[in-house]
Amino acid sequence: MFNTKKWFTLVISLIMIMSLFTGCGSKETVSNEGSKKTDGKVNEQKGDNEKQVKLSIWWASQDEFKEPLLDAISEYEAEHPNIKIEPEWLASFDYYDNYKVSLVGNTAPDIVKIDHVFVQSLGYDDQILDLGEFGANEIRDKFVDAAWKANMYKDHVYALPFDANTLALMYNEDLLAKVGKKVPTTYEELKEVSLAINDLGEEGVYGYTVPVNPKESGFLSFQFSSWVARNGGSILNDDWSASTLDSEEAVNALQQVDDLLSCGAIPPNVYLENEFYEGKIGLLEMGCWNINRLTADEAANLNVAPLVSLKDSVTGYAPLGLYSLAITKATKHQQEAYDFCKFLATNKDLQLSYAKQTNLMPSLKDSLEDEMFNTPEWKVFIEQFKNTVSRPGSPAWPSIDKHLSNAIQKVLTGVAEPEEALKEAKEKCDEEIKNIK
Repeated sequence: MFNTKKWFTLVISLIMIMSLFTGCGSKETVSNEGSKKTDGKVNEQKGDNEKQVKLSIWWASQDEFKEPLLDAISEYEAEHPNIKIEPEWLASFDYYDNYKVSLVGNTAPDIVKIDHVFVQSLGYDDQILDLGEFGANEIRDKFVDAAWKANMYKDHVYALPFDANTLALMYNEDLLAKVGKKVPTTYEELKEVSLAINDLGEEGVYGYTVPVNPKESGFLSFQFSSWVARNGGSILNDDWSASTLDSEEAVNALQQVDDLLSCGAIPPNVYLENEFYEGKIGLLEMGCWNINRLTADEAANLNVAPLVSLKDSVTGYAPLGLYSLAITKATKHQQEAYDFCKFLATNKDLQLSYAKQTNLMPSLKDSLEDEMFNTPEWKVFIEQFKNTVSRPGSPAWPSIDKHLSNAIQKVLTGVAEPEEALKEAKEKCDEEIKNIK
């Protein structure tokens, strides 16, 4: 009689013996030859086939932002068939709070494109990678220096610059001609021109407008840093160890804005940006992202000039806007994520494609030499880009921003005087800074 049990035992034994030979020749595949493990050491394993690696990246979903990225992904994946890039489309790039939540919930992406003002805070909290460990400093000279420095904290670089922006002074040539005034270059001239246009007495026509709406003021952190710099001051001291909001320069900057409001040079509690393009506002500090509105067929007779200096012998600094590429601490594919970030950040064609879609400026030096920027309007913004000031790169910035915002709101709504409001803000900011070890 056939013994099934013995036959089964014999088959199992043969399989085990064969596995000893075939197992000795098996190879474990890795994601990329020479890629890094989380401890920074190069993988020693090699394989004939590369393992498929998926990388997720957070990106804004609007078409002008979306299309250049999709083109770049197609190009990159064609050259790296083992890499699959999966964009996660968000409503905008302002997702700092969402990112913090995603880290707690283990749902963070591999890569984020994020406002540079949060880079130092995320780096300090060990929530994004130090890119110097991947050789990022070797490509530093490719970028505009101000853009590179904006992503640094204590000699470490935590993100690669991508797109930049800044402000210049847009003006209505017809309104200035009506009052017989030239484009202002100083604070006194700015005030004089604004009041002269107001005195025309035309319905809905004002000389100047700034985002003073206390409920939602983009002026609070972005533009105000520029006003302080144009007075010769700063938000924090040189080593970011203390706030300087109680300085004469900072107080004077806020006083200047309050004076414009008090004398009627700007309308209270309303921001009339759209009215500027309709020809009803004389002067407007505005970013390059709206440069196409200057030359639109339906636009008024508009032009652009450098920002005014707010103090004698002080440069008319503009605020620096910058979005950068960071790698999240949650990624399991550090080297692959860095390689893709490097591809995006140093790809001249991509940066130019992105700039043409969005009217934002590349952070790569050679991209700025493209003929796209060889127009009178762009030349003003490119020149202004050379004289920019970034918001302080302190890990405490998100809290500092809130205290500064509250101080300006108090002044613009008549609750406090500039010196009083900024002194209180300084004390609160210093407490936040002391918590940074």
